[in-house]
Amino acid sequence: MPRKTVRNIITSPELSGQINKKNIELVEKFLKDKAIRTSEKTIVVYRSNLDMFFTWNLLHNGNKHFVEIKKLEFSEFFSFASSDLGLGSARLNNLRSTLSSLSSFIEKFFDEDYPNFRNVILRVVESSPKEERREKTILTDEQIENLLQHLKDTDKQKACWLALAVTSGARFTELLNFETDLIDENRTAFGDLFLETTRQIKTKGRGKSGKLLYKYILRDKFLPFYGEWMEERQKILKENNLEHKALFIKNDGTPASDGTIRGWIEGFEKHLGVPFYAHALRHYLTTLLSKKNIPHVLIKEIFGWSSLEMVSLYDDSSAKDREYPELENLRI
Repeated sequence: MPRKTVRNIITSPELSGQINKKNIELVEKFLKDKAIRTSEKTIVVYRSNLDMFFTWNLLHNGNKHFVEIKKLEFSEFFSFASSDLGLGSARLNNLRSTLSSLSSFIEKFFDEDYPNFRNVILRVVESSPKEERREKTILTDEQIENLLQHLKDTDKQKACWLALAVTSGARFTELLNFETDLIDENRTAFGDLFLETTRQIKTKGRGKSGKLLYKYILRDKFLPFYGEWMEERQKILKENNLEHKALFIKNDGTPASDGTIRGWIEGFEKHLGVPFYAHALRHYLTTLLSKKNIPHVLIKEIFGWSSLEMVSLYDDSSAKDREYPELENLRI
């Protein structure tokens, strides 16, 4: 029961091979420059965006050299991307940013070759307003507890993964890359209620190394699931004569892959009967802390966010959901 996302594709290896050679050379030089200070995942996104644009340019715009494309033609591409490809606001804005970056690259390094070229993207193409493209799932305490108990009885590794996601609010990739030496039961923070990872880990952010942050995990909620899984994990590694630090593993003892975890998530969906995805657990922890009246400034620190606005963005609770001990003063 995956979330519904519109995905129409016009690119293909055959079409990519027909793209104007000048544009291909320009793209490769641009990506080589970006790779110096940009993560590999970001480079993949840049390449995908540019492949889409130059395929459209091939099919609908005479395969023009980028520096010769007119303002109206850029606008026509974005109309096509929105109406024909069904791209949402987030992807359109990402495309806009990519084409603007390429244009700025040309202005910076090829001003002698193209003295009249100007970056017109941000002026010609307006930023798309944010819209909800996917069905959002707000998980309840009852659903989480039901699933945790079910997994505890049937699969201790999956129970540990879910417990870590619920108690840390870590992203999908961060959870996949968790290693055993990140957990020290004696290393605590915020009144001993949270475990603090033994070192900073790479999280989403600018640059090749991303943003390095300590992760915080609700100690008492996580450790029982962690302890049971560590015992079982050690047995599996010993049986397969393996030794490594990956917290989550495949049946043969090798580190779990992206596909391994996605397979687990599909099973969680079937059990709960609602769309399930790792990011919903990030919302869940924020909402849980907010309902317990944890100050937003502290929630911000726990997640490592740069602004308090992020707390409001992830908090799915209302005033009626929160606990107010002071209300007892009103009882007669």
